[in-house]
Amino acid sequence: MLRNAKNNKGVGGYLKDVIEKIIEVDNLAFDNKNKNEIILSNKKQEYENKINIYRTEKLDAAKKSARRTAEETEVFILNTEKNHDAKVQTISSAMDKKYKQAEKDLIQKIFNKLFVLEG
Repeated sequence: MLRNAKNNKGVGGYLKDVIEKIIEVDNLAFDNKNKNEIILSNKKQEYENKINIYRTEKLDAAKKSARRTAEETEVFILNTEKNHDAKVQTISSAMDKKYKQAEKDLIQKIFNKLFVLEG
């Protein structure tokens, strides 16, 4: 009789308890699934943010490097042009000096021949 008092539930009562436990476990599993999806989504967002920051930093560094290289190239070209211009000026001055000397020598020769012919 004591046993019957403990087991008043019967088969239907136990089945109901089992179904309630299954529902409880299912709800916990569903809640855990949702929590894990949220955690995963947050991690995904965190890594996407890190990737975007990394990309931005690397692009900025590349832009700065390209700008610096362009500036250095421009300075090099300007210096090369100045050196070239200076060389051209030096050669031009030397040619002008030689031309004037040749002109002076030619005039001197002409005068010398004229004076020799007259004398």
